Amino acid sequence: MRRLRQDADWLVSVVLLASVAVTAVTGVVADVWDLNDFWYHTVAGYVMGLAAIAHVALNAGRLVAYGRFRIRRQPRQPPVTRRERHEPVSPGSLARGFLSRRGFIGLAAGTAGGWLLGRGLRPSPAIASSSDVGVIYHEWSKPGIVDALGTLTNWGRFPPLYKTYPGAPRIALPRPRVDGGPSAAQAILARRSVRHFSARPMTLEELSRVLFLASGISADSWGHARRTAPSSGALYPIELYAVVHGVEGLDRGVYHYAIREHELELIRAGDMRSAVVEQGLSQEFLGECGAVLFLTQVLQRMRPKYQDRSYRYGLLEAGHIGENAYLAATSAGLGACGVGAFMDDAINAMLGLDGVEEAAVYMLAVGHPRGA
Repeated sequence: MRRLRQDADWLVSVVLLASVAVTAVTGVVADVWDLNDFWYHTVAGYVMGLAAIAHVALNAGRLVAYGRFRIRRQPRQPPVTRRERHEPVSPGSLARGFLSRRGFIGLAAGTAGGWLLGRGLRPSPAIASSSDVGVIYHEWSKPGIVDALGTLTNWGRFPPLYKTYPGAPRIALPRPRVDGGPSAAQAILARRSVRHFSARPMTLEELSRVLFLASGISADSWGHARRTAPSSGALYPIELYAVVHGVEGLDRGVYHYAIREHELELIRAGDMRSAVVEQGLSQEFLGECGAVLFLTQVLQRMRPKYQDRSYRYGLLEAGHIGENAYLAATSAGLGACGVGAFMDDAINAMLGLDGVEEAAVYMLAVGHPRGA
């Protein structure tokens, strides 16, 4: 019975040590990649907890005895070593020490750790010489377990979450109306890309509604602002700019949407219709709509956390915000059309961006449909 108890204690110790290692590794992975429901981490945590309870139960007598010893403060005699007994150390004793319970546990832990690291060391992806840069980026940004260690390297500091233009004239937007209109299901069914717009200008209220529902702050939870579009790690790398062609109460020009204050910042005044059409590959409706929304990506907002996958996540979020803008326009009786084909450098220059740390990735025309 004693031998069986010792075997059970040894097995539980092995399971406990292995589960601690797996829980630590999966915890790092879950934190680095923002996995809120990582099944492996959850299971490893439960196994670790059960193993810890079993370990305490099997060693309860020792723990109680040691507790009593510490309370009574009885002096403890040091153990007599082999050298003090003047006994030679034989090769057999060394082998037995190496293959002892502790040695085997250490060997098992090292094997498990090496296996986990080996799983994360993925070989270089096989990329055909004729592949485009998109395929190359997609392959090289695939994660592995060891890639989680990249979070220990210096990917730079996080920039401010809210971009501002100090000294720029500000225009307060009306409080957005979110009541009325079709249901979400009806707006989804009615949504179409509109490429024919009337000369009727948009109202400031309509522009306010579209901007707010696209990516405005919808809630504040314990000091953490939440927006209408999801974001990996709540880092919000997408900025919004509105090039206004025809909006009542607004001069034509380039505006930045100050999300935190729900205001517009004028960064460049003037009629940009011909420039936007030219930079949008001569698509005339880009100069006929009420406004063109430009979505830009600030890469450094995500790099310190998501590293090579930052660009992937930023494009996904541009898609979330673009669809929000589509549905917001549809629910307000407006039309919208997303455009991905444009001259990047010219658009970035018009918006005052360097095209490297922040660059335009998407544009949407918004306005009153022709004949509506």
